[in-house]
Amino acid sequence: MDTKTIIKILDAEQLKPTANVTAMCDKIKARHAGRVQAFLYYGSSLRAMNDPDKMLDFYVLVDNYRKTHKNPVRAFLNWTIPPAVYYLENENEDGTLSTCKYSVISLPAFEHKCTGRAFLSMVWGRFSQPCVLLFAVNKSTHTRIQTARARAITHIARQTSPLFKDPISATKFWARGFLESYKTELRPESSDTRSEEIVTKYQDRYDALMVLLFGAPDKTGLYTLPSASGLSILACKWTWFWRRVFGKIQAAVRILNTATTFDGGLDYALHKLKSHSGVTIEVTKSQRRHPVLWSPVLAYKLYKRGAFR
Repeated sequence: MDTKTIIKILDAEQLKPTANVTAMCDKIKARHAGRVQAFLYYGSSLRAMNDPDKMLDFYVLVDNYRKTHKNPVRAFLNWTIPPAVYYLENENEDGTLSTCKYSVISLPAFEHKCTGRAFLSMVWGRFSQPCVLLFAVNKSTHTRIQTARARAITHIARQTSPLFKDPISATKFWARGFLESYKTELRPESSDTRSEEIVTKYQDRYDALMVLLFGAPDKTGLYTLPSASGLSILACKWTWFWRRVFGKIQAAVRILNTATTFDGGLDYALHKLKSHSGVTIEVTKSQRRHPVLWSPVLAYKLYKRGAFR
C-alpha cells in the first residue's frame, strides 16, 4: 500500500474552514475542554459549502471518554457503542444560527475502525470519502488520522474488488463500494444515486486512487481488478450481507442512544427522519421522557411506515 501517496491526496483536499465552522469547533472544544484532539468535517454541509440551511457534521476525536463526558454512564456507552452523538447550536457574529451534529470517538478507536479489524463499515466506509481534517493538536495526531484514513481507503477497495469480474470504471467501482456501505446503515434517504453522485463530484480523486491501487486504466478508461476465485466472491457477498444485518441493528441502538443526549433529542431524530422520508409518528409524553424504554415500539412504528428504506 502506497500510504504516503494516498496521504498526499488526502492532504490536498484540505480546505480553510469558514467562520461559522471555526466558531462551532471552538464551542465544542470549550464543552469538552482539553480532550479534543482533532475534528473531521464531512457530510452534506461540506459538499454544499456555506449553505446556512445545512447542519454541520463533525467527528470529534478525543483522548479519553471518561474525561470527555460529565456523565460516567455516557462515557461507558461511548466506549461500548461509539460514537456518542450530540447536537449543538451556535449564534454567529452575523446573527445567523448554525446547527451541528457531532460524533465523539477516541483517536485509538477511530484508528481501529478504519482497518480490516473492524467488521462494520460505518467508519472505514465513511472516511474513505472526502472530508476535511481540522484543528489537530499536533502534527503527529494529523499524521495518525490521515494514515488511518489511507488504510480505510485500501480496505474498502479490497472489500469491493471481488464484486466485479470484468474491467470497471473508477466511478462504478467506488460507487458500488459506498453503496454497499450505505446499505449497512439506517438511512432514510435513497442511497442508489447518492453514491455515484459523490464519486462524480470528486472524479479526479477516485481516478488517482484507482491508479495507485490497481494500475493504469486501459485505452477505454477501465481498470482491471485482481482476479478472485468463486469462493472469494461468495465470501465477499456474504460478508456484505451480514454487515447489513448487524449494521442496521447497531445503527438503531445508536440512534436511540443519541435521543437521550440532549433535550428534545427524540423530537430532533424524528424531525430528521421526516425531512428525508416524509414519515412521522405521534409521540406520547412518556415516550418523549423515556425514549430508550419505548424504543422497540417507536422503531417498529417507523419501520412499518417505511422510514428506513
